[in-house]
Amino acid sequence: MRRRHRERTKRNEKRLKGKVTFRTVFLLAVTLIFNTYAWFLYVNTVSADLTAHVDAWQVRFEVDGNIVERSFVFNIPHAYPGMSNASKTITVTNSGEKTANIEYEVRYVRIFDTEYIAQESIDEGETAPVGATVASASQLLTMIGNTYPFVISFSNTSDTLSPEDDTDLVITFSWAYDSGQDVADTTYGVNAYNYYENNVSTSAVEIIIKVIATQSNS
Repeated sequence: MRRRHRERTKRNEKRLKGKVTFRTVFLLAVTLIFNTYAWFLYVNTVSADLTAHVDAWQVRFEVDGNIVERSFVFNIPHAYPGMSNASKTITVTNSGEKTANIEYEVRYVRIFDTEYIAQESIDEGETAPVGATVASASQLLTMIGNTYPFVISFSNTSDTLSPEDDTDLVITFSWAYDSGQDVADTTYGVNAYNYYENNVSTSAVEIIIKVIATQSNS
């Protein structure tokens, strides 16, 4: 009797252990599936949120009604003392959702036969013309504003551009009849006349400007 009872008890214990093991495995599997699904939902939700909150970034440059790249050319066909001012306006429009900072650089200058090129342009892969003077963009800006009897000036309505706003960058070339530099006026006046006589199809002064728009951190 006792032996038979012990055997029955062992069989019951085995069945109970089997049930417990199956139930444990089943609960672990359900828990794993639930956690995996919850993680999948979390990752996709985070990814969706990140995608939805990326601000658009678009700044457009326009000269004379035409869309241009960030660099553009300002030509002065015939320069001489007493000429009417020549100007070029580039309109910068912020069509994005982030505030933009607007800057400009002088990348190339040719005055008659004398050429200058910015080191920044060479760093970007451009080749310096034979005989050209290499200087930084800031040095070129200072040079064309202070070295000659004629004046090349820049003005812009704003350095910071809010979304859906625009600003104008105006480049002006002026050469007063009496600039107060008589010798320089005479020298460059004669040079301008001779250059124009021999190069009617080529502008007397050529400047390449690069406008730079960057996202504001504010």
